[in-house]
Amino acid sequence: MSVRFGVGLLIAALTASAAMAAPVAPEDKAAMQMLCAGDFATLCSGLPPEDGPETRACFARNMSKLSPGCRDAIEAYKKKG
Repeated sequence: MSVRFGVGLLIAALTASAAMAAPVAPEDKAAMQMLCAGDFATLCSGLPPEDGPETRACFARNMSKLSPGCRDAIEAYKKKG
């Protein structure tokens, strides 16, 4: 449950970081949660499941280590923004 919460907060962080981004569609959010949950658990598990600089930094720092699906979902979101 905390992994899903953490991934949800990652999505919120990405949303907040794109100044003029459109809101994340529910299906995009669900897809990103599903695709990135394992990455969060593997790469950022020591972090509290809350949005904060550490969570954003963990995903940014580990972008090259993210699974292709998670990385693609994040990049697709950034392109929409």
